[in-house]
Amino acid sequence: MLKLSSGGRKLKRIRIVALLCALTALGFVACKSAPEPEPAPEPEIVQPEPEPQPEPEPEPQPEPEPEPEKPDYSDANKALLEKLEEARNKAVEADAKYYYPKEFNGADAAKDQLKKDVDENPNTDYSENINDLIARYEALAKAAEAQRMKKRVDEMDFSAFDKAAYEAGSSALDKFSNSDKGSEQLVNATAAYDAYKLLLNKGFVALAGKERIAALEAKKNADSVKAGVSQKEPYGQAADSFKKADSAYVTKDIEGAYEGYKFAKETYTALYEKVSAARAAALAAIERAKKRVGDSENYATDADEIAPLATQVKGIEDEDAVLLEEDNLANPDDAVINVNEGLTAQAAEKEAAAAIAAEEATNKAAETVNNAVEAGTDAAAEAVDNAAETGANLINSAVNGDAK
Repeated sequence: MLKLSSGGRKLKRIRIVALLCALTALGFVACKSAPEPEPAPEPEIVQPEPEPQPEPEPEPQPEPEPEPEKPDYSDANKALLEKLEEARNKAVEADAKYYYPKEFNGADAAKDQLKKDVDENPNTDYSENINDLIARYEALAKAAEAQRMKKRVDEMDFSAFDKAAYEAGSSALDKFSNSDKGSEQLVNATAAYDAYKLLLNKGFVALAGKERIAALEAKKNADSVKAGVSQKEPYGQAADSFKKADSAYVTKDIEGAYEGYKFAKETYTALYEKVSAARAAALAAIERAKKRVGDSENYATDADEIAPLATQVKGIEDEDAVLLEEDNLANPDDAVINVNEGLTAQAAEKEAAAAIAAEEATNKAAETVNNAVEAGTDAAAEAVDNAAETGANLINSAVNGDAK
């Protein structure tokens, strides 16, 4: 057996190692390329069918709320415009256009524009605008009445009865003219109206009382000539005026009472004079007729003596013949209207007497002041203060109807 050299043995080992490596690589390749076995199919799991569930009932859906209707202001605007026309008419009746032409024309222009706006937009709420304009017309009417009363106060020189009221009225009228808001104008115009109304009442309270007495005296004269018989209509008008004046007096429309008593007095006086003149003329005619009848009787007596009639003459009746039916005249006293009876008349009579007494007391106090001033006494100033206070208290009591 041949012995290999060391070099040969070494080469042999290398070959063996190389072979082993090749075999190993082939083994790996063979292992890698071999198909993996398919996994066994898993058994199918049959799930039980779920039991049918009842369908849930649908929840009730809320009904949709209807859209709110748009407000309709056409009827409300129409009603307010009618009130606006009424307020304007009252301002016209009060002569507002005469006393306040600028303000009145301005209100008219605003009214015309407002009516045009309402016609174009009838469903728009114009209540605030219309109400303000209504207040402006009402204020114009009040202010015009206040101006009329102020003129009357100045004519009658009544401002001395209450200087504070007179100044308050003037100030209120100034504020009215300087305002352009209806509600403010109405407040100031009403304040002026009330101030001058108070002054007129204080000034006329005694005058009206005296006029009442004069009217009753004139009625007494008219009744003495039976004016209610021959002049029934004007006599009734005078009585009606007197009664209304009594009502005005006790309700503190003193100027109205004064005018009513004055009308009654003048009417009764005119009736008395007219009927008296007619009666005088009638009596004169009767006297003349009597004279003619007397003359005729004398002539007839002479004729009978000279040539008496032998037979009845046609057209000449017997002496005892009834020519006319009996005249049953109504009692003229039934035509008399009693104006001074009833609770209103009694109240008016009492207040008139109190007012006259207040005026007399005031005049007496004024006379005392004059005497004190003329005498130059130290009591003059005190007398003036006392007289002023006394007069004011008495007049206020008479105006308020609580004088004793």
